[in-house]
Amino acid sequence: MGKINHEKFITDMIRYASSAESPEHIINQILKYICENLKSDRAYIFEDNGDGTYDNTYEWCREGVTQEIDNLKNVPYDGALEVWFREYEKSHNIMIQDLEEYRKISEPMYQILKPQGIKTLVTGPIEINGKYIGFYGVDNPPAAYMNNTSVLINMMEFVISMMIRLRDYAKVVERSATHDQLTNCKNRRAMQWVYDTEFDKEQSMMVMMCDLNGLKKINDTKGHGFGDRYICDAVEILNACFETENVYRVGGDEFVVILMGAKPEQIEQYTEKLNMYQELKKISMSFGFAYRHNAKEPFDNLLREADRKMYQEKEKYYREMDKISRKWGRT
Repeated sequence: MGKINHEKFITDMIRYASSAESPEHIINQILKYICENLKSDRAYIFEDNGDGTYDNTYEWCREGVTQEIDNLKNVPYDGALEVWFREYEKSHNIMIQDLEEYRKISEPMYQILKPQGIKTLVTGPIEINGKYIGFYGVDNPPAAYMNNTSVLINMMEFVISMMIRLRDYAKVVERSATHDQLTNCKNRRAMQWVYDTEFDKEQSMMVMMCDLNGLKKINDTKGHGFGDRYICDAVEILNACFETENVYRVGGDEFVVILMGAKPEQIEQYTEKLNMYQELKKISMSFGFAYRHNAKEPFDNLLREADRKMYQEKEKYYREMDKISRKWGRT
């Protein structure tokens, strides 16, 4: 019978978990360790998508074993995985010693597992805050290792759930550093990072600077809550015109849009679209565009040009508002 030193196994898991590496890296290292020490073909994690399906999010395969992670997306809970989660409630793990025999229990799961070349497996749930958020397991552990594998799968749940919690927390922290909390737009820091690291400088670039007209007056007369809603309504316009990933909030009422691979004739199209949405939503914005055939020129030059054109539009807006105010003042 295959023997595994349980104490060493768990000590190694804790050592991995306490390392300075990222949670993503640690999760992959843990799966590698599990796969190698349990003599299995594959170790994996599935996570709940929140829509009644599960994705294979992590996988480690023994050399020569085909990866399945790209084929195992949107696996349904209803009619398939639900049988496993019911079993988790009873015994906390599932040990399949003969897939052909297991077919009598669940034909849908058999049809999912058979094409992967699975003959045996052990799997257990991932539980966070009292809720199952996924499961993990190993495929084709040798028969002599099955009982040991079942015990260790139970012991591993804490380490894996802890790593997933740390991963999710790191994502929240990262997002808060690069996104505006009110609007969910990317912020100035994200804009500079994206420009420095992701843009192909050989492509054309269009930059738009946008400023909301009259926000201070709205805040003063109707309150900051109303002003916040006004800002969010303006962001809806920008997202509709340019797509969310291209919109950055760089100040209280200032936004930047960056489009790579754009064409100069699109400026007129975007202008018409922005004006249409402003009329529909009763939002007033001033904006200015700058365009270059490639992005080799310093980014600040485009920002300054777009900013200058935006303020020209803003001056026109306030001159028009002043005319209207004087007209109504005489009547």
